[in-house]
Amino acid sequence: MVDAAKHNKRGLLGAFLIIIGAVLLLDNFGYIPYQIGDVIFRWPMILIAIGVYNLIRKQYSTAIVTLAVGGVFMAPHLIEGISFRDVFNFWPAFLILAGVTFYIKRKELTPGKMINANADEYIDEVDIFGGGVTQVESTNFKGGKITAIFGGGEVYMDRCQLSPEGAVLDIAMVFGGSKIIVPRDWNVKTEVVSIFGGFADKRNFFSETPNDPSKTLIIKGAAIFGGGEIRSI
Repeated sequence: MVDAAKHNKRGLLGAFLIIIGAVLLLDNFGYIPYQIGDVIFRWPMILIAIGVYNLIRKQYSTAIVTLAVGGVFMAPHLIEGISFRDVFNFWPAFLILAGVTFYIKRKELTPGKMINANADEYIDEVDIFGGGVTQVESTNFKGGKITAIFGGGEVYMDRCQLSPEGAVLDIAMVFGGSKIIVPRDWNVKTEVVSIFGGFADKRNFFSETPNDPSKTLIIKGAAIFGGGEIRSI
């Protein structure tokens, strides 16, 4: 059974896209006043929207960066008397911000806090404008889905066991990517279509451990302006 948290991620993304689509539709039909549309339909609002999305998902480091950058570039449009020249005077603040986010990342990387363990037969990983680490610990792994859009993560399968019939993993990499770590003796077949992107098998093929044909993982899907890689440890 797919973890309910993964359904929540997809539901959140769906709701987010519905809201954006509804706003654009209302603007096309003239229901949004010009004064409001002139503010919300500027490119920095894309960064602010990404920041809000990650804030809801509790991806705080990514949210801080995107909200700060988007807010800085929106300032000249919202506050009278502030020009883009004034904005660029604040560039050292981004160094401070970078330091803060590195500190937050360091805290997130403490053992047991960031790694998500999954013992289900199927996985459904969704990384949108962010990412994480998932340790698959299933004893009868059958496959699932990995979606990475403007983000990416790492999926470790070195502790899991394939089902007798093997497993099929569907991936969708759009302006993002993921790293998939598999045991050395797995037989991995890739059927990924790449469009201005790529999906590479970077395992050590000179390993002394031969592949076991009974342990076959099929990876299929698409990599569009993004990609991923397969590795072994």
